[in-house]
Amino acid sequence: MQPIIREATIYDTIGIQPRIAECMSRGRSDYVDVKYYPHGDLASYCQKNRITPELQSKWFQQILEAVVVIHRHGVIHSDLALRQFFVDDNLDLRLGDFNSSQYPGHPALGYEKASHCLPRDYELPNTEISDIFALGSTLYELVVGRAPYSELNPIRLESDDPDVIKARIQRQHQVDLEIELRYKNHNFPDVSDVFRGDIILGCWRGDFSTAKEALGLYIKKSAEDMCTNSSRSKENHRRVQVR
Repeated sequence: MQPIIREATIYDTIGIQPRIAECMSRGRSDYVDVKYYPHGDLASYCQKNRITPELQSKWFQQILEAVVVIHRHGVIHSDLALRQFFVDDNLDLRLGDFNSSQYPGHPALGYEKASHCLPRDYELPNTEISDIFALGSTLYELVVGRAPYSELNPIRLESDDPDVIKARIQRQHQVDLEIELRYKNHNFPDVSDVFRGDIILGCWRGDFSTAKEALGLYIKKSAEDMCTNSSRSKENHRRVQVR
């Protein structure tokens, strides 16, 4: 019951926002009714559809915007990942799934998977910095198409055999420890050739003290790119006229 109360309270705290999933049961604490989004979650949508550069760019910014919104209300999501975003009818993103999130006076009920988790003292409250680290991994998922270090996970074969299940759990634990060690050593996936890799790396390295800083840098770089592309277009047009 506690996760339900937690999620209901957070939806009420944040209120109606364009980057947050719409809660149809606002004002109730005994259950949570989130609006149905036919396109499903972003992770599944990206697996089933071709994502254009324009859409990827829009979603990159909207993921940042969503985290800015929740942090403004004192909410730490604590499990940021691509699967936590819904795709609405306009192909805009809405963040949801706050059942383990943290808000003032109420520590988180959990934390991220290893691929999105900032190594830290897990007995202490989660922070904006731990959310921003997970934000970096979420953005990486968007532009690369898989979670950081997913190549360390073996192909999973479905089986009900207890020995197979046990071995799978043990293997996953080993992988999680390896990922945590790499992050502790600042050994991050290479993002030198991916879209806005500098912002992703900045989230991992702790270059941003707030998500708003990361969003501001993204908007600035997007504007610079537009100016550069416009200048190139004009120059190409001039060359054609000269010929």
